[in-house]
This record gives sequence, structure tokens and C-alpha cells, in this order.
Amino acid sequence: MLLKEVNILETDNKAPTYQFVDKKVSDITEQHVQDYRDFNINLDSSLLKLPILFWIPKMHKHPSKQRFIAASSACTTKTISAQIGRCLRLILKAHKIYCERIKNYSGFNLMWIVENSVEVHKVLKGCDKNARNMVTYDFSTLYTSIPHKKLKQEMSWVINQAFSGMNKKLIKLTKSSAYWSNKKEEKNFSVDCKTLIRMVDWLIDNTFVVVGDKVFQQKIGIPMGTDCAPFLANLFLFTYEFKWMYKMLKDKKFEVLNHFRHCCRYIDDLLCVNNDSFFEKYKKSIYPPELDLTTEDKNDKKVHF
Repeated sequence: MLLKEVNILETDNKAPTYQFVDKKVSDITEQHVQDYRDFNINLDSSLLKLPILFWIPKMHKHPSKQRFIAASSACTTKTISAQIGRCLRLILKAHKIYCERIKNYSGFNLMWIVENSVEVHKVLKGCDKNARNMVTYDFSTLYTSIPHKKLKQEMSWVINQAFSGMNKKLIKLTKSSAYWSNKKEEKNFSVDCKTLIRMVDWLIDNTFVVVGDKVFQQKIGIPMGTDCAPFLANLFLFTYEFKWMYKMLKDKKFEVLNHFRHCCRYIDDLLCVNNDSFFEKYKKSIYPPELDLTTEDKNDKKVHF
């Protein structure tokens, strides 16, 4: 399974997710130390390693599928990924605030991201007396399907929009959190909008994994296992959902929007209530063609989410 994933056992002609690189681990880690200095970040000597790729089977799927994970708890990308993750959590909050304002004056929810089951219950509570149908969708292999060019483009947009909307110059980072600010302080590490975008771009371009004694670079998607991966995936999908919903709102397509009132997405799992098959009709208009959306629902009255 691992050899197929890193394209050593070539089974098809599709663009490989991972590409073999003829470099020593020490050469890559030394370069990463240099790159960290450009961001004014110190790289701990205990992290001078690359992630090891492993897989676990999804036994609940028929036929069984695989989930590939880069073990990133101690590697060169760990520190920068954790810092990006804290920043993106703040970026997500900023967009939630903005979407809440839009919802207050328009009645339509442009933020589908949910972070726990409590938020899903709120969505269900809002339509339980008038529920007609339900549908769930799953992005198959989301993490390894996102094209790097589009990921960089959308992350740049989502970060710029948040800084602009919050009218702040900096994000300050502590060991466990992040907050907006306009003043630089010596005691806390801080990043501006351009630096955060550069950090994200660097992480996307510097994803390496080890399989056996060989090193591979991830050319498509982001690795499951790195700290900020859920935020990158979440915000990437959000940009497409938001832009599509916003366009529908501007074009006054209220009939279409009414069918998307009760949507929620937990990373790569989507739930729509009272959608009346509109999602099937519009999914290719919402998301980029590289992402494959599938449903395993047997009927529209009972679903797993």
C-alpha cells in the first residue's frame, strides 16, 4: 500500500501525489534550519527529522480504503505548522464573525464549518419540525487531492480577507494561542499578513516524507498528521463555499440559497438538510474539479454523519 501511494509500484498514469527526491535527510533538514532563520524562528535540534509515512485501513468502508498519515510529532515542519495552526484558528474565527454579520441581515448562512456535534444539533434543531430530506457527502482523499497552486491562492485570499476585516496588522503568538494586535512586542512572536502567507507557502513546498530509506516530496495536497492540516483543508473548502454563496446572494438567487440554509461541514464530511437534491446539481459549480464528492446514503430520511 505504501509503495503504491509513493508511486514505486506504478498502477496508473495519474499525477503522483509523492515524488522521489534524490536527497539526504540531513541536507533537507539543514536547509529547513536556514529557512527557519528567515522567519526568525528557532528550530529545536530534537526536531531535525522528516516525517515517516504510514497508513491505516478504513475498515468501515466497503471495499476497505486507506488513510495515509505523515507522523509529524517530531520533525522539521512541526514548529512552523503549529504556529500556522494557531494563526489559522484565529483567521477562521474572523471569518465566522463576518459570516454571522451577513447571516443577521440576509438570513443565509455562508459559514458551513462546524467544530463539534453541538453545532450540528443546532442546525438540526433549526429545521426539525419541517425536515423533508437529508443528504451527506464525503470528499474522498481530500488531503491528497488539493492542488498546491490553488491551495496557495485560496489561503492567500482567506488570510488577506481576515487581516483586512479585523483591521489589524499583526497576529501575536503565545505557546498555546494567538490574538490580533497592532503593536510589536519583544516577548511574543508575531507575524504580519505577508509573513503568514509566506509561512503557509513554505510549508506546502516543503512537505517531505520518509518511506524505508527513501525520501519523497508531496506534490499534491497536504499531509494528514501535520498540526495545521485540518485548518488548511477547512479554510480551503470554505473559500469556495463562501464565494459561491456570496455570488448567489449578490445575484439574488434566493430560491437556490433557500436550499442551502441548513448545511454543515466537519472538515471533509458534509450534511445538508432540506436541500432537495440541489447540492447534486450545484456541487461542481461550488468546488474545484480536482475534488471528488461522493455519497453513500441509501435514502434521504436516514443518514450517518
